Amino acid sequence: MTEQHRPISPFYFDSLPENFKELALLDRFHYFVEGWLLPRIDTSMIFKGWTINVEYFSEILHTMRINNTYGLQFDQLVRFEDKADVRDSKAIKRIATGYMKLLFPHWRTIEDVNHDEFEVYCLQPAVHRRGIVKEQCHNIDPEFKTRMPEVSIVY
Repeated sequence: MTEQHRPISPFYFDSLPENFKELALLDRFHYFVEGWLLPRIDTSMIFKGWTINVEYFSEILHTMRINNTYGLQFDQLVRFEDKADVRDSKAIKRIATGYMKLLFPHWRTIEDVNHDEFEVYCLQPAVHRRGIVKEQCHNIDPEFKTRMPEVSIVY
């Protein structure tokens, strides 16, 4: 890491073992977490006292995972260009619906969705994070295309 807490190399997957550097595998990763943007955990962040029960929380997450409401909302809200790569579209949808579930669990119907919040907090971060994966694949093989599909919200 540099003094600005940025990676020394722009090639994030360089430190992976060779058999993990296969583009066929890496292109199946939907999302890349830029860990250097997350705050370092220190002792003041560790919660002391009552906490949420892990089993209860995992049950909530599991219930949300099998709830297709958010995927249906996404399908009504978003249009991809006709020639969008299926892997990119799936990845963007899964990332964006994950954000919807975590940040806006109260969006039960399409009428509940705030389009501006959806675009800023769900769709654009999903496109950005998928783009990181494609850029890193391009760093391994310059023939790998970094172009992301055009995505628009239906108003």
